[in-house]
Amino acid sequence: MSRVSLRVRLLAAALLAALAFSLPHSPAGAAAPPEPSARPPRWEFQFEVTHDLRLIQIDTEMYWFMTYLVTNRTGEDQIFVPNAILATDAGDIIKDGEVPYEVTERLVKMMKNPFLESKNQVIGQLKHGRENARESLFIWKAGTLEDVRDVRVFVGGLSSDTQVVKDPVSGKDVVVRKHLAREYDCPGNPLAEPAKAVRLRRQHWIMR
Repeated sequence: MSRVSLRVRLLAAALLAALAFSLPHSPAGAAAPPEPSARPPRWEFQFEVTHDLRLIQIDTEMYWFMTYLVTNRTGEDQIFVPNAILATDAGDIIKDGEVPYEVTERLVKMMKNPFLESKNQVIGQLKHGRENARESLFIWKAGTLEDVRDVRVFVGGLSSDTQVVKDPVSGKDVVVRKHLAREYDCPGNPLAEPAKAVRLRRQHWIMR
């Protein structure tokens, strides 16, 4: 089996198992993944990446991170509970925030942005209006970095759009939610130039 086909199979298997309907293509014979609703959701936040995905070394460990600005233009205050999963074609599937508190604090200070807050600080009520926008970050402890070519980030907590669908494995009804998917190419050795480790390929909405 070639290295390329093995990588594709690892990516498909890992994402299918842990991310359910977020794959861009369904396996042969499987039901098509649900699409975001055509009608406007009850509410949806504006999400802007301010410092795109990259690697950073803190002490002896490597971490992926990105910073963002979230704005509530829904007309009323809403609850914001951000979450993000990072997946690679090396088989790693990583939830954001599962890092020591000290690492997050150090990274926030390193960014030298007085408006940047940790995830714990922004969870809660997000008031309406541009003047109430919040800046925060996602951080993931890096897993396998050797031979990584595809990195994807799935951001949740941005929309009220939900659907009830049949789980393709169990056949039971499950609730899927609208997520923002950001897909990146990793054209070289990510450890060679961490600040230029990935290149955004596309961004789109998915249900998972």
